[in-house]
Amino acid sequence: MATAFQLRIELRDFKPAIYRDVLVDPATPLPKLHKLIQAAMGWEDEHMHGFAVPLKSERYYRVPASRRFEKPNAVNWGEPAYNEARFKLQDVMAAPKDKLLYLYDFGDDWEHVITLKAVVDTELTLPHLLKAQQGCPPEDCGGPPGAEYWASVWFDKSHPERDIALQMFGKNEPGWLDFEALQKAVTKLQPKLRRVK
Repeated sequence: MATAFQLRIELRDFKPAIYRDVLVDPATPLPKLHKLIQAAMGWEDEHMHGFAVPLKSERYYRVPASRRFEKPNAVNWGEPAYNEARFKLQDVMAAPKDKLLYLYDFGDDWEHVITLKAVVDTELTLPHLLKAQQGCPPEDCGGPPGAEYWASVWFDKSHPERDIALQMFGKNEPGWLDFEALQKAVTKLQPKLRRVK
């Protein structure tokens, strides 16, 4: 049995909610947590990111550098944040209801709220995707307002920009989710079993 954090990773500003429930080792370094979020959410890992410990409902850009964790020189505003590579998940979260922000793409600003739902014992190999709701919007579509606009265009067959929306979302309607593909991506992050000779 291993101790795991059960996390709810929710993309902010969307209804219905876009979220993932995952089990993860509390000792996971923040750069590996970034990889897990990318895999579980279905992002393409083409942009910068950062983590922050919020107070109440604080947004990422309101969090001072003293509570932010980023790659060195990730962004150049004011005080530098802590180097994320020096911190593990258990350094920034400990008890149920603790929250962590994850911002992906400093431009489109995909802000995720990570909530520690429970500390559990599990026999599952970590990390593990438990549940997913709604697919993520396409990258580089203008953040939440752009995602809302392009989704409405996708559904409007007479819209002059519908071809662009079809290229962004593909043939599957906005919000479509391929759970098996996400599960496979998360499973690739699990440690490889060593063969005994």
